[in-house]
Amino acid sequence: MTEVFSFDDEELSQQTENLNIDDLNYRILPDQEPDSISSSNYEQKDVVSELRKPVPIKQNRRNSSHAIDVNENFVSSINKSYSSAGSLGPYKPKLLDFEPIKVLGKGSFGKVLLVREISTGRLFALKQLKKATLIISDDEINTVNYQRTVNEKSILEMVDHPNIVLLYYAFQDHNKLYLILEYLDGGELFHHLAQERFMSEKNASYYIAQMVLALRYLHTKLGVIYRDLKPENCMLNSLGNLVLTDFGLSKVSSEDDPSHSLTGTAQYMAPEILKGENYGFAVDWWSLGCVAFDLLTGSPPFTGNNNKKIMDKIISSKKNLKFPFYLSQDAKDLLRKLLQANPDKRMDIDGNFDMLKNHRFFRYVDWKQLESGNQSDVLPPILPVITNPVLAENFDPEFTDLPFTPQKHFDLASDILHVKGFTFANESYLEKYRS
Repeated sequence: MTEVFSFDDEELSQQTENLNIDDLNYRILPDQEPDSISSSNYEQKDVVSELRKPVPIKQNRRNSSHAIDVNENFVSSINKSYSSAGSLGPYKPKLLDFEPIKVLGKGSFGKVLLVREISTGRLFALKQLKKATLIISDDEINTVNYQRTVNEKSILEMVDHPNIVLLYYAFQDHNKLYLILEYLDGGELFHHLAQERFMSEKNASYYIAQMVLALRYLHTKLGVIYRDLKPENCMLNSLGNLVLTDFGLSKVSSEDDPSHSLTGTAQYMAPEILKGENYGFAVDWWSLGCVAFDLLTGSPPFTGNNNKKIMDKIISSKKNLKFPFYLSQDAKDLLRKLLQANPDKRMDIDGNFDMLKNHRFFRYVDWKQLESGNQSDVLPPILPVITNPVLAENFDPEFTDLPFTPQKHFDLASDILHVKGFTFANESYLEKYRS
């Protein structure tokens, strides 16, 4: 689906003067020693079971690997220079520390690869971006791409929620930037609906409830507007619980700096965004209505042959919103309240959460259990089949079958680094590929 951007000064004016690629470097402070899982033993059954073992949120999911030091002052962290974070700990990851396995996804930003950390055997998703596409120049697209990368890192390192993807590491080499993210081996939620086309209302309510919890956390705890809720960003972990990914379009909300950028994916954008008006958290609740409609019917509420037709329908949503006959009155009522063109009349889930929880559409949802953070005790509607996490069975073969060239860290650039006195984390791994 096409992403629509405008390139105004809203998010960029404070950053462009001092943009520095080193802002994307920081180090990790391990909370504990890495598990001693060798890559040769990885495929043994007990190791696979260990990798799939749930980690309660407060225990913390990051403790299954290494923890990112979290600053309490989120707003100030957006403008912080992370190149000074070396004091956080001695460990600074390199690409050499990870073995590429499969392609999980591909987009305009670059590729997402399944990788294995060589020292521990743990699996991660590596999101890589070519620096050539992020060169700071007069090209507004390049500047926006750079800012998206900085925003995503800055926001994700603050997150600690079971329904939002975890960021473990961020680093760079001479030609690419890398984000090492939680590997969500359940794949895309909508990948599991390919055969059924749409969900029952009981099953859909479970995943919609988890989206609500993730969005409320971003709004009320971090002050972040997500701005990119769409099916592609709704993933499942190994237990079948929903996890939001991709925070490149997210933004910290501020009364002094109101949002008005035309940002998002056309089918899921709120009317106030399309009209160029100032907007706030309510745009995410409109997007929730669109994704809920998609879950329940098999397509978003407003469709068309091109973005202009879709946007025209959204702006005139009052007359264009139509429901299939098979939706219950409870489902229709919830969707009407979320897909309210006037944001002031839209359901205020941030301000009146109880109103949503008590809505009959969610009568099957155990909110206390989901809110507790320990969602491993809940049986989700979809249980992903995972015989071996390395196989990436729940990802589209369109991506997993793609050939890719393993990153050759031993090229001329690495030789130059050796000459200059730099050393690599895993010399044997380097020698294996050199040979």
